[in-house]
Amino acid sequence: MRPMLMTLLALLIAVTAGGLEIRVQPGDALYLYDNAGEGAPSDLHTAVIQNIALVNDLEQAVSIERVRLEVVKAGEVVQIQIIGRDELARAAKTFHAYQEHGVLAAYDFQFQTSRYLADVTFPAGVRLDTGEAVVLQRQALLLSGLPDSVSIIADGLRDDGTRVTSEASLRVVDHHSPNEYVFPVRGRWLVAAAPSLHSHHRWVTIQEFALDLVQIGDEGLSHRGDGSRLDMFHAYGDPVVAIGDGVVVAAVGSLPESDHNLQQPDESAESYAERSAADQLELLARGFVDVLGNHVVVEHPHGEFSHYFHLKPGSVTVSAGDRVVRGQVIGALGHSGNSTEPHLHFHLADGPDPACSRSLPVEFVNLTLWPADDGTVRHLHSGQVVSAAEAGCR
Repeated sequence: MRPMLMTLLALLIAVTAGGLEIRVQPGDALYLYDNAGEGAPSDLHTAVIQNIALVNDLEQAVSIERVRLEVVKAGEVVQIQIIGRDELARAAKTFHAYQEHGVLAAYDFQFQTSRYLADVTFPAGVRLDTGEAVVLQRQALLLSGLPDSVSIIADGLRDDGTRVTSEASLRVVDHHSPNEYVFPVRGRWLVAAAPSLHSHHRWVTIQEFALDLVQIGDEGLSHRGDGSRLDMFHAYGDPVVAIGDGVVVAAVGSLPESDHNLQQPDESAESYAERSAADQLELLARGFVDVLGNHVVVEHPHGEFSHYFHLKPGSVTVSAGDRVVRGQVIGALGHSGNSTEPHLHFHLADGPDPACSRSLPVEFVNLTLWPADDGTVRHLHSGQVVSAAEAGCR
């Protein structure tokens, strides 16, 4: 073989060689969420890759140059998103600070490093020694149509100048549950938080597709009077129902709630935010169950689980092992756990453990948008007002 050809072949092998392990958490699939609505294209979807870890399993250091996200449909790349060195450097610095200050351990339900990066450390830059990683969080995609997969391609440079490229692929899933579900509350409700990209739930690994539900009165508020007491809130004590037939796998009903963690009339938003953050840390120190408050988890057919959080003390009417039917009252809306006002936190998941299972997109058969529903909305978004028809027990 001629020397020039050998040199070119060696360069090709160096460019395509592996050495960076790409780990994605959670799972090997990416779930889509409809962005349909009045005036919006009917085939527009959002997706979020919650955690991408680039782990160096080579015997020498490697610097991460860039990451490409390639959306693939019918074998063709239809969309490319580039994550450059500057963004990678910011991500590395942030995750290193989380590690140094104990945030990764305290908020493991969000970062999940104990599950997929247990023996890995996180440097403050993009140069990785063996066993180190850079983690990219919350990579959002806006997708037209239904692609088949998203490829994650990482490019790096070893200390000896050799380039390395590694690739992983995520299936794209437009989830349609095989089960038929009803809304977990009755009547008219404001979707205070949903999986919209501007809402906090979408960026929480274990609660990506969760809903926070409150009621609004004629005055446009969720409470009467000054809102300083729980019994002033319109939704407080409303019945919460099982969304489908199933078996209760967890039920907690004795945790306390208090007027204390409501924002008081003379309290600024800044002061209340500081106080709420301190309360959250105190709850986390007690254990994750205290964050959820009183709650029920129900197992449904086909490996799906419904989660109902922040229920009123003493209101839970079921126990683990009980069979429930769709529309059956299982508790009352309350304010226990990490809650800033009485509301129902609800989500569907692929497992029973609220700290580990993955949230799933959900749709309901008895729900309409208020005041008018044109039938185009399958997935709910923050700020929508919905009306749930009575769905009596079967």
